[in-house]
Amino acid sequence: MQKRHRMEALTRDGLPLPLSSLRLLVPPLRLVSAALWQVVQQRDVMDYGLVEEFVTTVLEIVPDMMSYRDRVQLIMGLRAQLVLELCRSDHLANPETIQPHLNRMKTCIITHRDKEISDPEVEASESNFLKLIQTLLEDPVEKEYFFQSVFSEEFGAKYNSALQTLVWEFLSRLEKLLPAPTLQQGPC
Repeated sequence: MQKRHRMEALTRDGLPLPLSSLRLLVPPLRLVSAALWQVVQQRDVMDYGLVEEFVTTVLEIVPDMMSYRDRVQLIMGLRAQLVLELCRSDHLANPETIQPHLNRMKTCIITHRDKEISDPEVEASESNFLKLIQTLLEDPVEKEYFFQSVFSEEFGAKYNSALQTLVWEFLSRLEKLLPAPTLQQGPC
C-alpha cells in the first residue's frame, strides 16, 4: 500500500508525469558530474576517455578553473590510465587502437598550454609516457615485466588517489560555477 502511495505522488491527476519533468529534479550537468565521479571512484578505466573528454570540454570553456599543471595532470592522467589498460589487453594492444588516444593526449596538452608558460616537467612526462607506450607495444618481455612489477608501483593506489583528488577538485569547482536554481526562477 505504501509503495502505491509513493507512485501516486509521482503522477498528476492519475497520469504519470512526463519524463522531461525529471530535468526539474536534477539538472543534467549535475547528473553527468555524478556519473563521472562514479566512473572514477569505481576505477572503470575503459570509460576514462569519456571523463577526459568532458573535462577537456569544460576546461576549454572555463580555462581558469584549474591551473595549467592541474589541467594537464588530470587530462593526461585519465588518458594515460586508459592507454595503459589498452596496452595490458592482448587484443587491444596495437598501434591502431592506441595511437588515437596518444594523439588526443598531445592535442589536449597543446590546447591547455598557457600562452606564455611552457612547463618542462609536463613536456618530459609526456615524452617519457610516449616512450613507455612504444616500448610496451614493441617488446613483449618489457610489457610483461612492466605490468607485473612496475605498473602497480607507478600507476597503482597512490596514482589513483591523486587522480581521484584532481577529478574531485575539478567537479567541486564546476559545482561552484553552476548557479543553484531557486523556486522563483522556475523551470529551465
